[in-house]
Amino acid sequence: MKQSANRILGSAGEEIAAQWLSCRGFRIVARNVRTAYGELDLVAERAGVVHVVEVKTRRSTGFGVPLEAIDTRKQQHLRRSTLAALKAGLPGVSRECRDVRIDAIGIILSDGRAPEIEYVEDILT
Repeated sequence: MKQSANRILGSAGEEIAAQWLSCRGFRIVARNVRTAYGELDLVAERAGVVHVVEVKTRRSTGFGVPLEAIDTRKQQHLRRSTLAALKAGLPGVSRECRDVRIDAIGIILSDGRAPEIEYVEDILT
């Protein structure tokens, strides 16, 4: 089965995001966690804090920067999905978890250029 161009771009962005987080001391706990409310892109842990990370990847800023796509509706989805995933139990999350944050990474992947990455912690308003 052939993947769509958007799916391939999204998967590439998630891989770049996971590597970026790992290089900064995060431990990737899970990817593409499915809940009754939707999917969580990445779940990472660092220093006892669980970070649920929404990844938005674009080829350009023609339709705005990637993180602009995380509107109020998307934030509500992330909140509900995170609560559902935590309630169900996430393998690999330590019991010493001190806090949970919902973060976002925006990535622009332009041909022939290094990825542009913007990371924002605790995005819920």
